[in-house]
Amino acid sequence: MKRLLPALLLFSMPLFAADDEPANYCHDDSVDKDWARLLAETPTDPIIIKLFGLREGLCGMIDRGQITLEQGIDIWNDEHSRSVLQRADDEAKKRKKYDL
Repeated sequence: MKRLLPALLLFSMPLFAADDEPANYCHDDSVDKDWARLLAETPTDPIIIKLFGLREGLCGMIDRGQITLEQGIDIWNDEHSRSVLQRADDEAKKRKKYDL
């Protein structure tokens, strides 16, 4: 479980890049492979499943023109931050259980 927080940070961030002009990583093969690998390695992790699904859904909505890239970035950043904090909180609670 300790490996999952760094993996969550590493692999979940690149849906979009924050720059002057936002880059769209929805069709980046290496990012797609990283996500597929992360999901295969942790198929029951609810946070990974949620972020994987969110990424797929946001990319589809952007491709169909249902939302703008900027809206997708905002949604992704909000949920990604929430998920990272949730994972850190979950891990802290587990450590407290085992500390005597």
